[in-house]
Amino acid sequence: MRFHIDEITDKFIHMKKTKDPDSILLGRRIRTLRIAKGLTQQKLGHQADVDYKFIGEIERGNMNPSFKVLVKISKVLDVELPEILRFEQEISDAKELEIRIRRIVGNLSVEELQNVLMLLRILYPVR
Repeated sequence: MRFHIDEITDKFIHMKKTKDPDSILLGRRIRTLRIAKGLTQQKLGHQADVDYKFIGEIERGNMNPSFKVLVKISKVLDVELPEILRFEQEISDAKELEIRIRRIVGNLSVEELQNVLMLLRILYPVR
């Protein structure tokens, strides 16, 4: 089967863009780290050997980067790869935060819950 260049280009142009919540959070996280480093999308893209327009698409949550691209981005941002995947700071919806907290504490033992309570009291003393 032979493809014409127009058919291949058309397939790439019409790739389905994501807009799932995790892609949005990943994009926000990369944007936050990029800005903290004082980099533009162009500089990040250049240093990571990725098109800056693709960086913009990732940051908007429209496209998902490959593992290889995430590794390149993490190196330029000078963070370990798991740090890019820590989305908690990027969640702005109180209900979503509550759901994630409930998932964590729902599986803890009584002793672990006591430790969580102690930490919360240290961080947020009740007056």
